[in-house]
Amino acid sequence: MSTSGFTRSRLTRRARQRGAVAIIVGLSLAVLIGFVGLALDLGKLYVTKSELQNSVDACALAAARDVTGATPLLVSEAAGLATGTSNAALFQGKAVEMFENLNVSYSDTPDSTFYTKNNVPFSLDKVKYVKCTAERKGIAHWFIHMLNLLPGIDIKASTVNAMAVATTTSAQAACAIPVYVCSPPTANPAKTAYNRGDWIKSRVDPSDPYGPGSFGWADLSPPAGGASELADLLAGSGQCDLPVVGSKVGEPGSIASLIAAWNTRFGIYTGSYKDPKDGAPDFTGYAYTTTTWNAPNGGNAYPDFIQKRAVNEPFQTDSGLDVKGTPSPRQVHQAGADRRLVQVPMVNCNDLAEDKQATVISWTCMLMVEPMQEQSAKAVTTLEYLGDSKDPTSPCATQGVPGSSTGSGPRVPVLVQ
Repeated sequence: MSTSGFTRSRLTRRARQRGAVAIIVGLSLAVLIGFVGLALDLGKLYVTKSELQNSVDACALAAARDVTGATPLLVSEAAGLATGTSNAALFQGKAVEMFENLNVSYSDTPDSTFYTKNNVPFSLDKVKYVKCTAERKGIAHWFIHMLNLLPGIDIKASTVNAMAVATTTSAQAACAIPVYVCSPPTANPAKTAYNRGDWIKSRVDPSDPYGPGSFGWADLSPPAGGASELADLLAGSGQCDLPVVGSKVGEPGSIASLIAAWNTRFGIYTGSYKDPKDGAPDFTGYAYTTTTWNAPNGGNAYPDFIQKRAVNEPFQTDSGLDVKGTPSPRQVHQAGADRRLVQVPMVNCNDLAEDKQATVISWTCMLMVEPMQEQSAKAVTTLEYLGDSKDPTSPCATQGVPGSSTGSGPRVPVLVQ
């Protein structure tokens, strides 16, 4: 038997096998690269989707801010498009532009059909929701297209979509203290409105505790609001779950025992209120009176209050006020809180004469100007009017922090989808 023939046959088979292995290795590499690319390219699409979502979120929030019921939708759309196109996608390498099909549309409910600004079928005041959509087409892949080498596979460039819906709700605002303010006509027939900076006295005559131009104690959740409940609100955080406009507040009457609780907000402690653990002080206890500030009528103390709060100015013992208790030092006020910017309900005080309850007309922002003096002919304290709580410039509003939809703060945009 010839060995040379056997050797040639074996060498031929080996050569053929080497070709087969090369093909298998090539196909395997294509598959491996394809599956590695699957992870990388899907990650690329996910990042692009997130970036595009940022764009439509910003678009919807910006557009919703101008949905006021009176502002033309053209203004809202322009705000949304300008904000949305200020974002970038594809690893922040390419700006989101109009050809991304960035669109703004409007509806009266979040689940109804959305319409472009020129095709809204209902009145402007019915528009409550804004939708922004965007689409980026033709996103090229890095590696996954290698799978196209396999029979029957045809992977094309990808498309990414994003959508966001926004509306507005009331912002959170400062909590309320158990006090009501008489509406201007019932406080003073000659006055039709309060001006920002006006001082409102609590008592103008000892025999008439809630006379013209004054405010009085209020039960914010009638009935049965006693002295201890009101004192807890004054020494505590106040009432943060506010009654809506149109609901009733009560009048518990003149309660002298609330003076000590009131004064904790100025860092003055007496009676059962011994120190800040019994009632946190404001960042400043500095007081304003008609004899020490802007005599004879007072007013417009808020700008100076901001400065005093920044340096934690304590209550001045030479203020001329007959205040019992121990004023806290500056160090105590450094660990204070926003305790003298408060909300109070404005009511028609004529209603109180009938059933000791009155309807909330609005919520107003007030500055607690001075601590209360001991019950006597001098027991007059003051609040400074700082505007309606729904005013976006109200110092009581925490802009940008959404609260209850029926709350007293100004309207701020929120995402709902």
